[in-house]
Amino acid sequence: MTNETITLKCTSCGKEIQVPAELESFSCLYCGAKLRMADFTQPAQTADEADRAYAEAHLLDCVRDYPDYYKQFTKKKYEASYEAHREGIRATWEALDRYVCAQPARREALLEEFVERFLVQWEEFHGAHPKARTKTARNRLEFADKLTLAWYTVPAIRGCGLSISEDFPALLSERFNAKYPDNRFEPGSFEEINGGFRKHGFCFVTTAVCEAEGKPDDCEELRAFRSFRDNWLAQTEQGRAQIAAYYELAPAVVAAMRWGDDEAARCAELRRDWLSPCYEALKRGDNKTCARLYTDMMQALRTRYRM
Repeated sequence: MTNETITLKCTSCGKEIQVPAELESFSCLYCGAKLRMADFTQPAQTADEADRAYAEAHLLDCVRDYPDYYKQFTKKKYEASYEAHREGIRATWEALDRYVCAQPARREALLEEFVERFLVQWEEFHGAHPKARTKTARNRLEFADKLTLAWYTVPAIRGCGLSISEDFPALLSERFNAKYPDNRFEPGSFEEINGGFRKHGFCFVTTAVCEAEGKPDDCEELRAFRSFRDNWLAQTEQGRAQIAAYYELAPAVVAAMRWGDDEAARCAELRRDWLSPCYEALKRGDNKTCARLYTDMMQALRTRYRM
């Protein structure tokens, strides 16, 4: 048996102690703390090293660890699920932020690196996923993950209030949209998205489409749809149930279009396929056709956004 001793600093009281090298466990002579040699055999990870470990983390986990969150995108569930998501990813983004702040000269390069890593991880994951054997299947998987990214991860990063909380989402959206032009999203905030659930004017898809086209809230078309709602649809129990369903679903649909999709493309599609035919039916006095078309449109949107 060797008589070699080593000098260690107690992790409890900070005092230096002499310890026989062959011991696996021992007590501090000053404070009595129970210590293990294994805790001293590897140098403690420095703060910089710890942050670098986060900087090299699999950033896509911030989306993929929450695969079903897009299903909670409703007026009643969104706030709580957003807060849980933000707290779940906070440690990663705080460490990334510290890592960037420690190297101000490399700030832009590091942000570019993080965005590029995210996009590489996105491509590798969806390219190799067993459910993505066909182009259609991969598109469905990517679209669902994009909704989680747009509705939860990006707002959560912004909600952490870090020095990179605005720059990273903006750069990610720019590069993501350039790489995947058919699967776009905009970097919304929690306040913007959640506010959409609270605004009466945000409730009808028709209003959002007309607004995107630059039409005023009192335009002839919106007056016609509101008259249809109040003077025909609301006159029956079934119609009132439809109106209630629209109020429940439509805010999430509009938020989905605005922050998780190509809003201009969707508005043009809704105008062509649904709203113009609806409006023409109203002008003919054909309320039943308008009701059928509007219901079909909302069902198509519900299917698209997995609601």
